[in-house]
Amino acid sequence: MKRLVCLLLTLVLVLGSVSALATSYPLTEEKAEFRLIIRVRPLHGNPDEMELFKRMEELTNVHIVWDQIPQAEYDEQKNLLLGAGQDLPEGFFGKFSLSASDLVTYGSQGYFLPLNDLIDQYAPNLKALFEAHPEIKAMVTAPDGNIYSTPYVQQGEDGTIASNMMINVKWLEKLGLEKPTTMEELKTVLTAFRDQDPNGNGLQDEIPMTFKFNGSQRDIGGLFGAFGYPDTMTDDGHHLVLDDGKVVFVPATEGYKEACKYLYENFFSQGLIDMEGFTMDKKTYNAQNQGEIANIGVFMCWNSFDLGTVHEAEYEPLSPMLGPNGTTSWGWTTSNNMMSTGFTITKECKNPELLMQWVDTFYDPYWSMQCDLGPVGINLIDNGDGTYGYAEVPEGMSYDEFRYMEAFASDGPIALTSDYFNTVITRSPGHQAKYDRNENYYRQYAIYEYVPSMLMSEEDNDALSLIQTDILSYTNEMRAKWLAYGGVEEEWDAYIQRLESMGLAEYVDIYQNAYTAAYGN
Repeated sequence: MKRLVCLLLTLVLVLGSVSALATSYPLTEEKAEFRLIIRVRPLHGNPDEMELFKRMEELTNVHIVWDQIPQAEYDEQKNLLLGAGQDLPEGFFGKFSLSASDLVTYGSQGYFLPLNDLIDQYAPNLKALFEAHPEIKAMVTAPDGNIYSTPYVQQGEDGTIASNMMINVKWLEKLGLEKPTTMEELKTVLTAFRDQDPNGNGLQDEIPMTFKFNGSQRDIGGLFGAFGYPDTMTDDGHHLVLDDGKVVFVPATEGYKEACKYLYENFFSQGLIDMEGFTMDKKTYNAQNQGEIANIGVFMCWNSFDLGTVHEAEYEPLSPMLGPNGTTSWGWTTSNNMMSTGFTITKECKNPELLMQWVDTFYDPYWSMQCDLGPVGINLIDNGDGTYGYAEVPEGMSYDEFRYMEAFASDGPIALTSDYFNTVITRSPGHQAKYDRNENYYRQYAIYEYVPSMLMSEEDNDALSLIQTDILSYTNEMRAKWLAYGGVEEEWDAYIQRLESMGLAEYVDIYQNAYTAAYGN
């Protein structure tokens, strides 16, 4: 126990925490018990058997009775539970356990306890996090001033740029080509990939470029930055970027129109970008390129192994393409790494002070690390000098399978800020490669930030529910049509008029007002 306390204090100092760790363990002399709901992914092990939670119980003397709900059934069961307002657990565990609108709607109805005072009095790790990072506190603060959930923060492993482009350099070398730097050069390269049999099998089976429509980091929208604003959609697909504090709806801009026109005329109509990208699901997308010979020239991705590791060594990153006017941009967002939902305490909790102390333990860097990456001694190696590395993944298992068996991995209430990686824990090889790509190929072009996560008022959520789905559905429908079949110039004015009739101005104003209130301008 002495070693653990010393280690925790050391980690806090390493991270520059603004307050000392004040919690002593165990949290209670007599074993306490709480009933929590947890959303379980297919890869997750049984929470009752996870080493992470066993160690947490040993440290805190708090036992958790888990209501486990499979991911596929979770939203339906959660909505029924909240709608009835009965048989609530004492807490909701994990970043996907509730939505931002759930927090505001049911928090205002008293289902969830305000955590402001509990954090101030019983959560030194969270309190230090909020003092060091006021933007995180702003993210979890509802319009009524209350905090109904702790955050999820994982800033440093991959960076804040989601979408990357990878190109087959083996094909480039065979055809005597250089990496393209402009949209025109990209067209030339993809044309050669289409026509000159770069994989050498004597067949015209090469796919010059593939993507997944409306697939966030796998979407084609990064190329829109060559004409103005990028349109690499965030997970909620709202197409909104910040331009010097001003919220911009990208699909209503002139650059967006020019991008749709250019991409259709020069790429899609020429068979240079895979039309199957409009209909592929993620599983199908990632299953490409698995044959004995590579058949993909360029692909959009989160990571270089998105299409498997069979031919990963043949690919290198591409920087954003310069547009016809010689400029380009790329998008970035903190929302890939931060969410306003981590852990929520309900009105049914008999001892919220103790439960707040329990969840605050996850916000100590040592426990955040293990919750996200796996327990020390199993998934992580103690280097003996205050730093940690990754254990070798057992043969026959993926990295995610390995860590999801023993920890809640990527879903838990944690805070790992950017200064933690490569100081206390090294990045895994895959994450280091992703980080390097972001910093070396994309950071200088990451001009526009996508609108970050925010808690909207119940009134704003109600207003968005009436207009947002229609606006985004129509936008995505027209985007797909114009890229695949053209016609953007002829239909643009009518398109803008219809967006305006759907309430586009109100839609943008809601996000603008919420952003200004939460983050300032």
